Amino acid sequence: MESLQAIFTETLGLNGNLFEEFHKELRIKNLKKKEFLIQEGSVCDFIAIVISGTMRSFVQNNDGEFNNDFYLENSFVSAYTSFLTQMPTNCNIEALTDVKLYYITHQQFNALIEKDNSFMKLAKYISDTYFIRKCKRETSFLKNSAGQRLEMIRILYPGIEQKVPQYHIASYLGIKPESLSRIKLLTYINK
Repeated sequence: MESLQAIFTETLGLNGNLFEEFHKELRIKNLKKKEFLIQEGSVCDFIAIVISGTMRSFVQNNDGEFNNDFYLENSFVSAYTSFLTQMPTNCNIEALTDVKLYYITHQQFNALIEKDNSFMKLAKYISDTYFIRKCKRETSFLKNSAGQRLEMIRILYPGIEQKVPQYHIASYLGIKPESLSRIKLLTYINK
């Protein structure tokens, strides 16, 4: 919770009273490994922050599952497009480990914003965080090799290789698990 308070006070320059007001609205949710936070077709009515554990976001089609995001400790987690539009999501968010979250509902968050528009700074921060992460991933697919994309994921998600199975990382990178093993071996040899 200290990291969320630091976002309020240090990053956003909001006073501690606003953090306390926000904190009062938060609810706790615990998920077991492999349990879903949200599934495709549902409307996302929450923004959460991961207190402990690791999660993944993925989409499905006839060819399988494709990871498009990870959420580690202190990450905001939401099917954010669905949260903003209040339309059904096309993604799934699953716990890769046991997870503890704090969350606030769409209605509660909007009520806070109506009460004090300083909360718009937090809304902008969350939107910017999602936007930047998505842009970096999209650009990396268009410009970078799989090895460069692996380096990017290590920067975006520090410690991910110890927290997420390799086949999920490979899926996020758009490669097969065997290719990921080769890339890691080549990286190790070239050091």
